[in-house]
Amino acid sequence: MLENVDLTKTLPKDEYKKIMEELKIRMGELQRKAWKMDIPIIIVFEGWHASGMSEIINRFLLTLSPMGFNLHTTGRPCYQEEQKPLLWRFWTKIPQNGRMVIFDRSWYRRIIIEHNKKGKNNKDMDKCLEGLTYFERQLTDGGYLMVKLFLHISKEEQDTRYKEMKYTGVPQFIIEEEERDYLNEYDKYLPLIEGILEKTDRSFAPWTIVEADDRNFATVKVLAKVIESIEYKIQDLENKALLEQNQKKDNCIIPNIDSSILEKIDLDKSLTYEEYKNEKKKCQKKLKTLQYDLFRNRISLIVVFEGWDASGKGGGIRRLVKKLNPRLYQVSPIGVPTPDELRRHYLWRFYNQIPEAGHIGIYDRSWYGRVLVERVEDLCNVEEWKSAYREINEFEETLSNYGTIIVKFWMHIDKEEQLKRFKEREKVDYKQWKITPDDWRNREKWNLYLDAADEMLTKTSTSWAPWTIVESNDKYYSRIKIMETVIDRVETELKRRGLQ
Repeated sequence: MLENVDLTKTLPKDEYKKIMEELKIRMGELQRKAWKMDIPIIIVFEGWHASGMSEIINRFLLTLSPMGFNLHTTGRPCYQEEQKPLLWRFWTKIPQNGRMVIFDRSWYRRIIIEHNKKGKNNKDMDKCLEGLTYFERQLTDGGYLMVKLFLHISKEEQDTRYKEMKYTGVPQFIIEEEERDYLNEYDKYLPLIEGILEKTDRSFAPWTIVEADDRNFATVKVLAKVIESIEYKIQDLENKALLEQNQKKDNCIIPNIDSSILEKIDLDKSLTYEEYKNEKKKCQKKLKTLQYDLFRNRISLIVVFEGWDASGKGGGIRRLVKKLNPRLYQVSPIGVPTPDELRRHYLWRFYNQIPEAGHIGIYDRSWYGRVLVERVEDLCNVEEWKSAYREINEFEETLSNYGTIIVKFWMHIDKEEQLKRFKEREKVDYKQWKITPDDWRNREKWNLYLDAADEMLTKTSTSWAPWTIVESNDKYYSRIKIMETVIDRVETELKRRGLQ
């Protein structure tokens, strides 16, 4: 891929200036149009040391309005970033709709350093590359434009530039110690980089190789490619808008014609109060011990609670965390997204909340809102919620590959039990806040939610993040099953990893 690139291409200074004037005007027009059309743009710069990246990026930035972009320079991760999966630090930096983010080196530089440097094998590298393609496809499927540029120079040109910098006494780079090997081992890293470029060159996020022996030529090619990509994106959106105008809107609800998984659940399971009290004490004591085992081994745990209104999610969470150290867990109640959250990919807010290594993250509702509430309430179209099954599985697989344990609960009650609990809440003063008009309105759509939940359980129960259906008509039984399931899952994982 790189060996066949013609690096002799040049652009005379006079011609460069003339072309740049035209490109600068066009770039400004497109930046403003993308802003008006709410198009989020991500531009990735990667390349060899001494490829002129900082100068070329600066030339590119000077064609933009500074109010419409952010630049992120990717270096060694800080302490907080080291406690999270690799992609967390990049998910948290994706732009809002209408804005542009430029990455001066990116997730690709980090995979080279953080995986190759630590002696990871090819299987680990392939898994990580797969996670990167998930990340890029999720963003582009969500409306983002991604332009990936690799600045390529020859080994001879790199050596020449090193000598010139040394001769002039100008510092070469602000370089981390971990990058010294990468700095001086062109031949060693060439096949690795070529392999990464080939495996991550996808139609939704293709690579553009920029011949950078001549900086003028490289600058013009970078600008021309970004302009071409934005123009294509705008044209694609305009064509889709015309098509939608001429088509009847697709109903967001597609009934599940298969038999219901949830309707087959035995909801008569129960415990006496004495049984519950004895089991609860044992479970909470064990959970307290396991919390410190997770912390000591730097293993994250994510526990997801989904289910019907009034199915006991809050009560189950309170019993689960009763004896835990509050410094090592966080409960995140997920509600309606804020305006800021709505201007980014829907997974963005959940990546922001994933727990640090050794900590526990508990979600009272979660990313599954995409295929439940948003599907049923027509807040997204069919294409969006259908693609969410794959996106959510990939999201959870990425976390699992990092080492996170994922436990997911669907709290299940029948319609009669829900009605009983709703009426009880209305009668008790201090519980009235729990019942809202939305709860009654959602109840009227019981069958639609049942279809959505059945399909969700079928399509997102995986080996790395299986669903557990909790029979919740009896609260005592439900709470004990939650705690026992978490205990069993954590113990099994610790044993599998040789940590217990």
